[in-house]
Amino acid sequence: MNIFDDAIEMHVQWKTALKKYIEEGIPPDIKKAVDSHACDLGKWIDKEGSRYNHLSSFEAICMAHEQFHRIAAEVIAHGDTNDKMNAKLLIATDGALSQSSNKLIKALMDCSRELANSKGLVNPLVISIKSRLKVKDILKNKENPNILSTDGQTTARDAIKMMVDNNIGSIAVYQDNKFLGIFTERGYMQQLVLRNESCLEAPVSEMIDANTIYVDPDDSIEQCMVLMTSMHARHLPVMDQDKLIGMISIGDIVKKMMSDYSNKISQLEDYIHSYGV
Repeated sequence: MNIFDDAIEMHVQWKTALKKYIEEGIPPDIKKAVDSHACDLGKWIDKEGSRYNHLSSFEAICMAHEQFHRIAAEVIAHGDTNDKMNAKLLIATDGALSQSSNKLIKALMDCSRELANSKGLVNPLVISIKSRLKVKDILKNKENPNILSTDGQTTARDAIKMMVDNNIGSIAVYQDNKFLGIFTERGYMQQLVLRNESCLEAPVSEMIDANTIYVDPDDSIEQCMVLMTSMHARHLPVMDQDKLIGMISIGDIVKKMMSDYSNKISQLEDYIHSYGV
């Protein structure tokens, strides 16, 4: 793991820790929660990472990181005064903490990609990223690259039927030809809990999975695995210049990695055979 992957996983864990504090009274590490300079990412930004302050993506990390910890401090302050209503608004799936977390994750992904594409850099972090499989490698080899989509006014019932009929777990949602996000099984269950009532007749535009993170064709498969594990997500939309170009699932990643592993084994066997070993 590198600093980017570690930071993504750690700040998703912060969201969980803050939720436990509000709902169960389990206190987090207050110092690291409220001080953006105290966590490992903050320390990296202040020291080793400062060499990249000429990158726009690094500036985006700094801003998103400070915002995340500022909102985390607000959550703790509300929790300390037993103001659970305002605290829960901040930690909700579409609340300010989740939104700032998503911005931070996007900035981390952008910066890692920008570093990987930079020429003349010999940083071990960059080398490790360059050697990895990319999202575009998965899209290129998908058996069915088509993206199932629907209009934002489609009911959840009809969207679920479409997913069942096509044996998939997510569907792209558009409104006036603009991509809004994805409707997933998990997103529906989230809304079911929040509304405490049946949502089958609600439009899918109101039920976009709030925890969805978009990835780029040049993001690494390993980064996608970190995102999926940390966010408990099974699907990632792939965006290129603000246009949805594909969707990858955890199954796609596993299949690609197994295929590459089998190819490497086969190449090794051919190599051994050619030398009569």
